Amino acid sequence: MNEIDIKILKFLVSGKAYSDDAILKNLGITKEELDAALLTLLDLGYIETYEDYLKRTNSDGKPACMSSSCGSNCSGCGMKVSPESYKNIKVITAKAIREFEF
Repeated sequence: MNEIDIKILKFLVSGKAYSDDAILKNLGITKEELDAALLTLLDLGYIETYEDYLKRTNSDGKPACMSSSCGSNCSGCGMKVSPESYKNIKVITAKAIREFEF
């Protein structure tokens, strides 16, 4: 892991959620540096894709329905979250929190 990877992890662990643009602006790095760092952090297990997070935390590995009246199986209300909606979301893992929490 390099200095940029560590800066990104510390930044992510310090807050709830951040967009790519917020990371770029706050850390003063390029999009290319961010993309390379995210790949490294994924490979090292400090972050995971939202899809992997869902697989790990839900029995069926699919996102829950957005309607509270429908239930988790989304019985056809049409409010299920599309995989396209979360394809770029990354989740901080317990490993990152253990090692980089202030």
